[in-house]
Amino acid sequence: MTEEPDFYEILGVAQNASLDDIKRAYRVLAKQYHPDAQEAPAGTSMLFRQVQEAYDALSDGQRRAAYDRRLGLAGLNLDALFSLNVQLSRSILPVMPEEQILYALFEVKAAKATSKAQRLPLNLCLAIDRSTSMQGARLDQVKAAAHQLIDSLLDGDALAVVAFSDRADVVWPSQTVSDTGRAKSRVTGIQAGGGTEILQGLKLGLDELEHHRRLQSVNHLILLTDGQTYGDEEKCVELALEAKRRSVGISAMGIGEDWNDQLLDAIASRSGGSSHYIASAADVQAIMNERLKTLAAVYGDELRLTPRLGENTRIRAVFRLTPYIQRLEMDGDSLLLGTLQADGTIAVLLEMVVGQQAPGVRRLAQLELTGNVPALERRSERVQRNLSATFTTEPPPEQAVPPHLLNALAKVTIYQMQESAWSSLEKGDVAAATQRLETMATRLLDMGEHQLARAALLEAGRLARSGHLSPSGQKTIKYGTRGLSLAAMKDQKS
Repeated sequence: MTEEPDFYEILGVAQNASLDDIKRAYRVLAKQYHPDAQEAPAGTSMLFRQVQEAYDALSDGQRRAAYDRRLGLAGLNLDALFSLNVQLSRSILPVMPEEQILYALFEVKAAKATSKAQRLPLNLCLAIDRSTSMQGARLDQVKAAAHQLIDSLLDGDALAVVAFSDRADVVWPSQTVSDTGRAKSRVTGIQAGGGTEILQGLKLGLDELEHHRRLQSVNHLILLTDGQTYGDEEKCVELALEAKRRSVGISAMGIGEDWNDQLLDAIASRSGGSSHYIASAADVQAIMNERLKTLAAVYGDELRLTPRLGENTRIRAVFRLTPYIQRLEMDGDSLLLGTLQADGTIAVLLEMVVGQQAPGVRRLAQLELTGNVPALERRSERVQRNLSATFTTEPPPEQAVPPHLLNALAKVTIYQMQESAWSSLEKGDVAAATQRLETMATRLLDMGEHQLARAALLEAGRLARSGHLSPSGQKTIKYGTRGLSLAAMKDQKS
């Protein structure tokens, strides 16, 4: 079957581009590739023919409509439930035997026509750490946050509350909350004592969620803890994978500085949820409230991105940029992206290595997005986008990296610096770790991130003197650098 050429990509315009946009793009490319405009050899006439063919198809209303219908049959139409946009760091590359680096910024949004789908009912469980270390302000703030959450629930929402230490108990069984006073009273009665066994809380919490788990609900467990769990880490991660199979996400929230950030990150990422660092107990309510708003705005869930690579192309790294920077690993043949909010964006940065290509427009990859839209009772919706670049035997023109993509690259680079610092420290190379923190602080100062830069400089000094980091400093740097992207994306759009 003959592959449908992507005329929009050939001209470098969006699928909803106006006729003026199409004409403008054509004039630029026609001038660049016209055989009479330059002494250019192999590849120029072919490139010109491709540009001319794309323009002929898209500049005529009837031909463009027919072409768009054909794209629709391939899942590439504008009527899909997800809106996709892809930007490349370069669209024209030289033909060369050496490998080249190319970045692609892939953004997913709810389609405008369907983004106002009704709010889904929430099926939530709070799993609260009640170990001895939570006694006092931490447990009091968690209780206050739970009271606020109870008051925020709407008719049809279900809530369960479990408390755990070295054993777990149901504080409030899963049900719609009609008597908020009684529910809050049960939460108030939680008393601290014992050790921390996160597995106990996860098990009982997931069991409670089963009572009201529905495909047309947001099924989610919120875990709050301030301590380490010992001996059950692997089983916790296995349970997070089981939660994903049940379409249950987990928000893992660590309070203070003594919890295992690698474990909570793994629990959250394996389930398609999120992890959070709560430096002060006073911040619990604000973070819990923000998380509840996010869950109430879910539009799509179980989103996955499947990259199908062309010849001599491979992916070196993938980062999800929103709501925070997160390195993604392949889950089978795809990447788990989690949930999409009605008014939000999932942004993903692909770092690709491109080998030698023949002259012309070449498809480097096809990206397929699949996901569900529960409010519309639509499952396994599919949208595809092709990543193509033009390869030329001539020196390529100067190409400015799109500002949005450049912004994302800057943030990811800083995030990778802190990853590299921790890696060097684990290998015992204190000098290299110190240098990376100092370099990161300089970059942060240049970006105006003064508070985070000071934290990096403080830890660099501490590391140089003692060979160790403070637990709070390391978490501040880790979660601060991965959270840079959210503000960047908002600023870029404003």
